[in-house]
Amino acid sequence: MQLYSYPDPSLWATLQQRPAAAEAPQVAARVRAIFEQVRAGGDAALLTLAAELDKATLTSLLVSEAEFAAAAAQVPAELQAAIRQAKTNIEAFHTAQREPELRVETMPGVMCSRRAVPVQRVGLYVPGGSAPLFSTLLMLGVPARLVGCPEVVVCTPPQADGSVSPVILFVAQLLGIDKVVKAGGAQAVAALALGTASVPAVDKIFGPGNRYVTAAKQLAAAEFGVAIDMPAGPSEVLVIADASANPAFVAADLLSQAEHGPDSQVVVLSDSSAVLEQVQAEVARQLVLLPRRDVAAQALESSRAILLADANRMLEFSNQYAPEHLILATDNADALAAQVTNAGSVFLGHLTPEAVGDYASGTNHTLPTSGYARQYSGVSLDSFVKKITFQRLSAEGLQAIGPVVETMAEAEGLAAHARAVTLRLASLDANNPTTAPANPYAGLIRPSVVRMQPYSSARDEFEGMAPVMLDANENSLGSVGPDDFSRYPDPHQRAIKADLARLKGVMPNQIFLGNGSDEAIDLLVRLTCMPGQDAIVICPPTYGMYEVAANLNDVRVERLPLTVDFQLPADAAEKLAASNAKLVFLCSPNNPTGNLLAQEAVETILRSFRGLVIVDEAYADFADAPSWITRLAEFPRLVVMQTFSKAWGLAGLRLGVAYASAELIAYLDKIKPPYNISAATQQHALAALAAAPRLPEMRTELLEGRRWLFAQLAEVAIVEHIFSSDANFLLVRFTVDATAVYDQLRSRGIVVRNRTTQPGCAGCLRLTVGTTAENSQLVQALAEIGAETQVSIAASNIQ
Repeated sequence: MQLYSYPDPSLWATLQQRPAAAEAPQVAARVRAIFEQVRAGGDAALLTLAAELDKATLTSLLVSEAEFAAAAAQVPAELQAAIRQAKTNIEAFHTAQREPELRVETMPGVMCSRRAVPVQRVGLYVPGGSAPLFSTLLMLGVPARLVGCPEVVVCTPPQADGSVSPVILFVAQLLGIDKVVKAGGAQAVAALALGTASVPAVDKIFGPGNRYVTAAKQLAAAEFGVAIDMPAGPSEVLVIADASANPAFVAADLLSQAEHGPDSQVVVLSDSSAVLEQVQAEVARQLVLLPRRDVAAQALESSRAILLADANRMLEFSNQYAPEHLILATDNADALAAQVTNAGSVFLGHLTPEAVGDYASGTNHTLPTSGYARQYSGVSLDSFVKKITFQRLSAEGLQAIGPVVETMAEAEGLAAHARAVTLRLASLDANNPTTAPANPYAGLIRPSVVRMQPYSSARDEFEGMAPVMLDANENSLGSVGPDDFSRYPDPHQRAIKADLARLKGVMPNQIFLGNGSDEAIDLLVRLTCMPGQDAIVICPPTYGMYEVAANLNDVRVERLPLTVDFQLPADAAEKLAASNAKLVFLCSPNNPTGNLLAQEAVETILRSFRGLVIVDEAYADFADAPSWITRLAEFPRLVVMQTFSKAWGLAGLRLGVAYASAELIAYLDKIKPPYNISAATQQHALAALAAAPRLPEMRTELLEGRRWLFAQLAEVAIVEHIFSSDANFLLVRFTVDATAVYDQLRSRGIVVRNRTTQPGCAGCLRLTVGTTAENSQLVQALAEIGAETQVSIAASNIQ
């Protein structure tokens, strides 16, 4: 053994290197070649490798029934009794590792459980050759049988005469294992991983071996999808021996591992130079008495005796080394054991040789080597099972845990995860009549919105005025300019909603006011649609902001085109009922076509579509049909949008309105900016509402202008068709290039809207009803353009 006295910690890593480490690249290359040979040749390759590597001539890879039958007679009775006792001890220790099925109710209605299920096909590698390790078959076969692995295959190297150690076969019979393969080394691992005609492929490979076996197991795990117990290669032991240690005991422990093989490693640490000298002397004395002294002597060449300052240093070295076997040959072994963090198995005190763990104490001797004890445990009952978890939710459990999952999934951007919960919650609401009335918005409102706390502004926390207002960081000196807007406006626009509610016949809490209808459109999309997952439906040709809002929020747009007469198709309700979209936007009167959508078609959609139905009535004041506001109580998923921009003539104020159920409006209020309607807008809107009696007069005048304009345009030569309108505009199709007409009108100082690129609107311009003078100018200009066009056409024909 090599002796080192008080090595600097910077050198410890070098001292901790295993003998086989230097040859690792060559070993890996050879193992890979063996795998390829077995893959290509199957059983024939195994027979060839047995002759080449084990010097054994085989006629069959499987142990025969006759070989099994003859085995027991070749095993002395005393050894059989010892094996049975060892089996009893191993069974006792491993049986105690059984755990009952774990069942935990993590919250009411959420039951989680875990059950151990055997690995279905296991391969046990049992080292053989010069020292058949039948004890390894006990260590692996006992837990495999205890857990009930259905298929157990043993691989072990054959003797030169083609036989297998009768003791190994006796143990196999004792354990009820009848498939033993005469194959050793890397080729056995390859056969278990790949499968051959005689060797079934397995799910997990167990067992220690030399460096080739270890490399083969790691290759099987890394590239062939086969699990392994751990990297368990050449054996090793580290002994911590203080002044109380018996040098003869320590030497015997070191030699018990050295005799495993020439690439085994033994290390002894001590804080006593005298103990190290005596241990080395004992090693030399005992070595010559061993039958395997040549093997042990080779191992001792790479083994070390190291003198360190004290127990703390020895433990530090040992935990860094992470030995397969650790022997604490000290009087205070229990105290030291409490500080052990890395070791395969630990042997405490002077009377506990490592050999008892190898054979019969009951613990498993298949342990991690080469420092893998930092990450792996030794084989146990758990090694042969998979722990499968189960979970079952009751309705109560889903309702309790569902919002938690929705929140977390949305935070991670995994919208499908959230929806898997949301749909089930919606189903509970829809199918459980014993609960509260079904929630019409189940599965529609984004979970994060449901749970979020809205922003609380200064005017939410204090309403009205006080002599000294210092709560909102406003400019107490007043405003720059002639009017004073230094105070924040009412964030809930209470006065406007009160007046508007009286006018429209709804409750104030059924009204949402936004910065134009565009804000309501955007908020409705954000309220319901998960970016990158959900969709809205639009019915082109229609108002373009619906699609803009969807694109802005990364929401898919599904299209349900209107018919040639700009009505909903006959199968609209059927198609929408099959859609998973969250919103459908129905513009009625429609923009740019001006017509009302058929009431029956809209009603059918309201009854069958699972999402929100938004009826945009920006132009409803110009139509004779009743507003859909009157149907809000009947259809809880109905949202009606109107505006102050059209009939009220307040486009510059940017004030849009959405009417819906109080619950839905509360969600919109929750996510809107706190002061989305300015004080100036609120003041002018209140003034307009006070003058509401004038509204019918203006409506009458505009409708008269529409009728006049319709009649006059019908006489214009270049007008092909005027679409019926319930709005304050007309969609007109021209017989000539509509874009050219648009340009010519603009050159005359008249601006209209070119809609010729919209679906179904080829050749069309949208003409807003103006004042009497403006309407006359428009008609006269179109007549002139028509006349000029006819002259141009005539001239072209003459040429």
